[in-house]
Amino acid sequence: MPTVVGNVFGSARVAMAMSMILTGWAGGYLMGAPIAGYLLEAYGGADAGLQAYRPAMFYAGSLALASAGMVATVRLRKNRSPWARL
Repeated sequence: MPTVVGNVFGSARVAMAMSMILTGWAGGYLMGAPIAGYLLEAYGGADAGLQAYRPAMFYAGSLALASAGMVATVRLRKNRSPWARL
């Protein structure tokens, strides 16, 4: 990961970029498991089989899709061509 960040942001800004990335992940790490656990228990717990895990999977997938949409929106606002290098 630091190699990719260094390639994208430049070696002078790696520390700042990595700290911002890891700070952004902190919310997901701190809140993701409790929310998924609550959804699992609300839909029958682990004894209910695979059906009880679906709401947590849909929740995680919808958040990932929403964040990808936000990234695409910011990218298109910066440059109208989706294939242009930023």
